[in-house]
Amino acid sequence: MDDINLEGITSTGDSVKNDQYDLNFSENFLIKGSQEITVDLALEQSQADFCSISGNVVDDAGLPVEGAIIKLFDSEGNSFLHTVTNSLGNYSFSGLKSGNYSITCVKNDIVLTVAENLYLQDGEIKTYSFTVNYNPNLSLCSIAGLVLQERTNEIIAGATVRLLEPTTRRTIASTLTASDGEYVFYDIIAGDYIVIATKQGYQTSADTLVSAINNTIINTNIKLELDPIENLGTISGVIKHQEAVVANAFVGLYKILEDGKELLIATTRSNSKGVYMFGKVEGGNYKVKAKLNR
Repeated sequence: MDDINLEGITSTGDSVKNDQYDLNFSENFLIKGSQEITVDLALEQSQADFCSISGNVVDDAGLPVEGAIIKLFDSEGNSFLHTVTNSLGNYSFSGLKSGNYSITCVKNDIVLTVAENLYLQDGEIKTYSFTVNYNPNLSLCSIAGLVLQERTNEIIAGATVRLLEPTTRRTIASTLTASDGEYVFYDIIAGDYIVIATKQGYQTSADTLVSAINNTIINTNIKLELDPIENLGTISGVIKHQEAVVANAFVGLYKILEDGKELLIATTRSNSKGVYMFGKVEGGNYKVKAKLNR
């Protein structure tokens, strides 16, 4: 077999040769006799040429910020990597390829910093640190949830949700549920509150008492019961003979029962214009019949 010189990280005098590509290997294979075998290998760029970013996060008083999220985005603005600062406020990213990146910092009580663009050259070790400001509003409470129909749990869009002070029932905030039935109140000062929901066609919800604590999110769903009065329908029409209206005609409203039989549940008379109407009709299947004696 011919001699092969494998150059890795070697030292000759004062010079150091670093790998350009990391060592890779093939699967085991067997050669029989004069068989010809082709073995291709794909080499990966060595970590020695990769870049790193490190730094720390401090507040405006110069104190380290623990638990801040440091997020790295690629040149297209896509989320790439993230890490969390330690107790000294330090963070680091390693194994990065050269190119354009942007980096930002956030925490629950810190406003997201403006993304800073960074360019990394091959093998570059870059330092980037943040000085952040606390936002007291971000430490306040949020109250959120869904408004649902009682019994069916169907979402209710367009319901009015109000946040009340418990003693005076003064409205502190008001909002409408979105198309997915969600509502949210934010920047709420710690304390006790009542949440209620209303919508036409439904009875006003019972009081929901919530206790808000700073830097927390409270999720509470509210259920609305259909208003039996609001959800009764009407049936009306005109009684005619050919093109002429029929006044004072007998009109009967029949309910179709589960067995298909018809039950007369209401009667009325058409007016001088031939018009009739039944009010407060519950949901169900019905039939209208009319006649006029001589």
